Amino acid sequence: MILESSILEKVFLQSRIPQMIFQHDFSDNIVNDAFYQFIGYTKEEWQNLSVQEISHPEDYELDLQLFRDILLGFRVSYQLEKRYFHKNGDIIWGSLNVTLIDDPYSDKKYFLAQVLDITEEKNLERVLTKNEQKYRLLAENSSDIINLHFKDGRFIYNSPSVKQILGYEASELLGDKPSDYIHPDDLQLVKDKHVLLLDQRDPLLITYRGRKKDGTYIPLETNVKSVIDEQTGMVTGFISITRDIRGRVEQDILLRKSEKLAVVGQLAAAVAHEIRNPLTSVKGFMQLFYSTKECNEDFMEIALSEIDRVEEIISEFLTLSRPHEEKREPIMINELMKQVVQLLQTQAILINKEIKCVINEDIPDIYGDPNALKQVFFNIIQNGLDAIEEKGFVIIKITSSSHSLRIDFIDNGRGIPKDRLLRIAEPFYSTTEKGTGFGLMTSYKIVENHKGRIEIDSTVGIGTTVTILLPH
Repeated sequence: MILESSILEKVFLQSRIPQMIFQHDFSDNIVNDAFYQFIGYTKEEWQNLSVQEISHPEDYELDLQLFRDILLGFRVSYQLEKRYFHKNGDIIWGSLNVTLIDDPYSDKKYFLAQVLDITEEKNLERVLTKNEQKYRLLAENSSDIINLHFKDGRFIYNSPSVKQILGYEASELLGDKPSDYIHPDDLQLVKDKHVLLLDQRDPLLITYRGRKKDGTYIPLETNVKSVIDEQTGMVTGFISITRDIRGRVEQDILLRKSEKLAVVGQLAAAVAHEIRNPLTSVKGFMQLFYSTKECNEDFMEIALSEIDRVEEIISEFLTLSRPHEEKREPIMINELMKQVVQLLQTQAILINKEIKCVINEDIPDIYGDPNALKQVFFNIIQNGLDAIEEKGFVIIKITSSSHSLRIDFIDNGRGIPKDRLLRIAEPFYSTTEKGTGFGLMTSYKIVENHKGRIEIDSTVGIGTTVTILLPH
């Protein structure tokens, strides 16, 4: 027989492509292991089956007609996409290629049938074709990039907008994977999201840097959703919508700079109020020394301590206002809060308002960025003072439980309506006319980075309670 050579036999039997060799009457046939795996039957079970039994009737008739053409000499091979019945009852698709071959050891002719499993591609094609006409017009005219992907991520459709955003022709990306065009530092994030999409049905939003055709990277935001086969309920692919967010990123940078300037301005006002009293004392002593021509050591000691106090306040101001890298270190929240309150206390008193601290002395340390948390505390206390229209107070309570540290900021200000609380952390949304709304947004982000959360409860005409929960 044609496989009398041991080498040829090994190549055939060990091939990963399902294959069968047979004569025109299907006698003297040999099937490799890949074919058994494709149809789900064992070698023993196959002995009692025929090709007709595992073939879809509609496709078998066409398959048989093409096979007859070979026997009649009209062709020497043919290719056909046909359906098979798997042992478990599923319909599977194969790309069948049948070729007439001569046995070099005899005058017999054999047929070699090779089958490529295209079930996944056909299932996805069926789902996409159903909706293709409905959505193609939208995709072709969208300013965002719309992609369709196989289950492994490979592109099978790219909307024309990919040319405008990334510089590639839509056809250039076909067959490639998104990972081929993602910044190396963002690659693991995207791979992790891909795994999640295979396990869950909810859409995911991914922000990363994508490579343009000129080699540069731009920030992109992609919303990805799994494509589900209605019959099997299995994930067969993905659809993604990608947006160029360079404008948003640039705006975010400007907003951060603007917010930084606003915070520095508020700090400057607080510092000005805070250092006025010690400077007044120092000035008084200097005038006394000048007029009497005598230096009283007690008075000098007081003046020097007041100068030390001014230096301390200025140092706190510089720490909060200068740019700094986020860091993690042990923090004594009690001491940190006292430093922030000292900056704002004098200003509060001058406008007939009061800041009270109720602190439990055995509060455990937490790990975090002290400068970032100072900014959060400063923003929240300042917001509380601004919300008080006349005489009032801001009370700060610090308590701890076995798992978390709780900080409550309570004011008796005007309060916030319930509908406005829903948008309280959005940029440009503020409860005061002079505010940008970016302060609380920044505070939320800082607390989230510390694995904590912010909760706000408010009643109009009674006041607001802002609660920060941080793990320790």
